Amino acid sequence: MVDYYPILARAMSAPEAKDPQWRRGVYERARQMLVTQLLARRPATPPAAIAAEQSGLDSAIRRIEAEMSGPARGAMLREESIDQEAGDLADPAASALERGPLPTSLRLSGISLLAIAFVAVAIGAGGTMFWVQHAHKASPAPVKNVASAAAPQAPAAAKITPPKLMTTKDGDLAPGLDGSAADNDLSYVFRRQPTFYRTLQPVGTVIIDKLQHFLYLIQPNNVALRYGIGLGEQCTELAGLRHVASKAEWPSWQATPDMIERKLAKPGTLAGGPGNPLGARVMELDDGKSRINGTNAPATVGTNVIFGCVRLGNDDVVDLYGRVPNGTAVVVN
Repeated sequence: MVDYYPILARAMSAPEAKDPQWRRGVYERARQMLVTQLLARRPATPPAAIAAEQSGLDSAIRRIEAEMSGPARGAMLREESIDQEAGDLADPAASALERGPLPTSLRLSGISLLAIAFVAVAIGAGGTMFWVQHAHKASPAPVKNVASAAAPQAPAAAKITPPKLMTTKDGDLAPGLDGSAADNDLSYVFRRQPTFYRTLQPVGTVIIDKLQHFLYLIQPNNVALRYGIGLGEQCTELAGLRHVASKAEWPSWQATPDMIERKLAKPGTLAGGPGNPLGARVMELDDGKSRINGTNAPATVGTNVIFGCVRLGNDDVVDLYGRVPNGTAVVVN
C-alpha cells in the first residue's frame, strides 16, 4: 500500500491549508480520484484492495488533521523537504496519464498554485502511478446543462438572474426566478460523481443521507453515483423505505397555503420551465407527500431550506430521472 502521508503533507504546506474547509475539499477530491482510478484499472481492482487503499488514505488524513491542530504542524513541514522530489514533479508532461496542460510547473512553492494533492497508487506488481491535481478554485468541468437545453419556453421574467435581495433567509429563490447560473458555482463536493460505497442494498436502489446532504444511486462493484441534495422541512421527518410512484418532466407547481400566507408566492399555478421551484424533473414517492425534484435555486444544494422536500440541481435531477424507473426503492436515512 502507498504511504499517502508524505504526499498529502506536501499539499498541506500551502498557506490555504489553515482553512479546514479547504483541506476537506482536498481530501474529498483525493478520495474521489483514488476510487475512480482503481475502478478504471483492468483487470478490475478487487473491492478489498480498494478498501485497503482508502483506509490508508483516511489514516494519513487523520494524522495530518491531528498535526494541523497542534504545534506538530511546523515540525512536520520542516521534516518534509518539498524540494526533495521537485525534480520528479516539475515535468508533468512526462506522464502518460497527464490530465491536461498546467499553467506552471508542479513545484508546491509556485505561488500561482494554491494547492496540489498528489495520490500515488500502486497495487500488485507493475501497479500504475497517477497524479491528482487540486487547485483552490478549481473544480471538475461543469456538466453540460442538458436541463436548460430541453426546457420549454418560459416568460422573459423567469429568465432574469435574481439579485440577492430576492432570496429568502435560507437562500431560496422566489417562484418564477431562475438561479440556474449558480449551477457552475456549486462546490464539486456536491456535484454528481462516482464514489466507493458499501451497502447491502441492491444495484439501482436510491439511498438518501439527509444529514450529509447526499443522494446515492447504487451501482455494481461497491460503487455509487453520489448527488448533492438540498433538504426542505417537508421531508425532515421522512425515513425508512419508500418507492418512486410517478415521474414527470418540467412539472407545474402550485404555491402552498403557508407560502401564500408568508407572502413568498402568489396564489395559482406556475407552468413548468426555468424558474419553477420543482425544476426540470420530479419523482413522486409512494407516501403521497414526498418527492425528489429539481430546483430553481441550485445554490441551496447542500443546505436545509424551509420549503420543499429533496432537491437536486436541474442537470443532476435530469441525469437521475433517466436512471431511475417507477418502482425504484428509496431508502431514507
